[in-house]
Amino acid sequence: MRVRHANSRTAVTGTAALAILLGSVCLVGAGTQTAAADSSATLPISADWPRGEMVVDGVHHHVFISDPKTNSVVVADYTGKTVGRITAETSGTGMALSEDSSTLYVALPDADAISAVDTVTLKETARYATGAHTAPLDLAFAGGKLWFGYGAYAQGGGNIGFLDLSAAKPGVTLNQSGGVPWESAPQLTTAPGGDQGVLVAGNKDRSPEELAVYDVSSGTARKLAYRKQIMPDSLGGQEDLAVSPDGKEIVTADGVDDFVTHLRPDLSGGQDTRTLEIQGEPNAVQYAPNGALAVGVRYGKDVDTYVYRPGDSRATRFISTGDYNTVQPHGLAWAPDSSKLFILTSDGAGGKNLVLRSFDDATKAMTKLSVSAPAKSPLDQKLTLTGKFDLTLPRLPDTLPIEVTRTDLASPKGKSLGTHTVWLSRDGEFEIEDTPAAGGTVTYTLHYPGDATHAPATVTATVKVPRNRTTLTLDGNGKTVTSGKKATLTAKLGRTWKERKVSVYAQPAGGAKKLVRAAAVDRAGKLVITYKVTRNTIFTAVFGGDARTEPAQATSTIKVSAR
Repeated sequence: MRVRHANSRTAVTGTAALAILLGSVCLVGAGTQTAAADSSATLPISADWPRGEMVVDGVHHHVFISDPKTNSVVVADYTGKTVGRITAETSGTGMALSEDSSTLYVALPDADAISAVDTVTLKETARYATGAHTAPLDLAFAGGKLWFGYGAYAQGGGNIGFLDLSAAKPGVTLNQSGGVPWESAPQLTTAPGGDQGVLVAGNKDRSPEELAVYDVSSGTARKLAYRKQIMPDSLGGQEDLAVSPDGKEIVTADGVDDFVTHLRPDLSGGQDTRTLEIQGEPNAVQYAPNGALAVGVRYGKDVDTYVYRPGDSRATRFISTGDYNTVQPHGLAWAPDSSKLFILTSDGAGGKNLVLRSFDDATKAMTKLSVSAPAKSPLDQKLTLTGKFDLTLPRLPDTLPIEVTRTDLASPKGKSLGTHTVWLSRDGEFEIEDTPAAGGTVTYTLHYPGDATHAPATVTATVKVPRNRTTLTLDGNGKTVTSGKKATLTAKLGRTWKERKVSVYAQPAGGAKKLVRAAAVDRAGKLVITYKVTRNTIFTAVFGGDARTEPAQATSTIKVSAR
């Protein structure tokens, strides 16, 4: 099962391509717009088979990933960091969360049972037997009951049952497949965001593809539609299922390159056409509660996951998780508020464990913003920054707010230049003018805060701004002083912006340089120092510069004669 009530869930196993059920198909080349993961962390779960499933708890901000290889469920926070492990979950695979996120249910096929786990204490609170040799595999909440796919090919086929948790003594009812001859335990899914009383089932990792739609609002399963079809160029069998929140679209993954098909919930063909940009083998699909659709692929070209806004025919978000970080079959899940997309991948760096990655605002179109600036510009003269937005879907408004920050020697922590309302040209360009107030390297940061449909974007540009020059002299050069006597020298600093401090150093022949005096010059720009000399000594006056004035330096050598 994939999504139930206010919780998101996805399975992790198999190979596949994608089939979206509702309309005909058009394929186009995908763009290469990418985004880095907002967070990622390696899980203590081996990438070897068998693999489990993933459930997102929006109340406690936890992600549960079942690990049947170790008979446990790993608990991670929203950054992917492992924060706990639920043990003694024998071969635990499919999972589902209660509507209030207080209880996690885990299917235990080797124990012929369903486990109930408290999501706060992470301890098992109950275990419900499903019957000898039932081997429950997949779970889904619908019609007020917890449904499960059970059975195996070797045991004579699969079927569907439910656990009635509302009863004083929760009980199990089996044989709810409506006559569909499942070869093994079917996958189950429901629409995200609420209980619509509809359950969708599909065979798992088998071809031909089989789908069935059930009305379970009455408390038992009434078959509404059934479909069995061999997919073209099938590479394996159906792996993933998803239903749109409005119930008008069903999505399956079937191992066919770049292949997208549409059917209605009655499993009939539709006349509507939607163009989905996909390159690779889709092996994971998931609807967000707000209707956005995420499609994960392997063997993709630069893009690992495509995100489509509700009803859009083109992807508005392209996510790359990096070379060889392959999206796992069924490796997608949404936060219940649609704010985060979680992607389970392999570790392309050569690691043997799975990696959990999370992306913020994944339903928003990525905003590609760039900026150019002159490499060099004079101090106190106006310069122009030219920004450009790549025109993404949905289209950006004609005017946009751009927050500008300038970082320079005068404002090393950055100074806000306010929010500029810019007009976009037909090709998405805009201009912002500024007059640098300080020299050196000036960095401009442009930030677009985003809106309801576009993600934020931030870019920077640097400009070299020459500072004003000043003069610095140090008298006494060539003067001879008797050994053991004091030499008197005067440093004189010319015009600067703010800083008036001069430091004078002395370095006797064969000795180390030492600071003689560091102080602000007087109103005449002078600083007088005296220093006892015993050997020929080089004196150096240093002005460190300020935000608008370059540093300066002057030297003078005092010679020493015998007494």
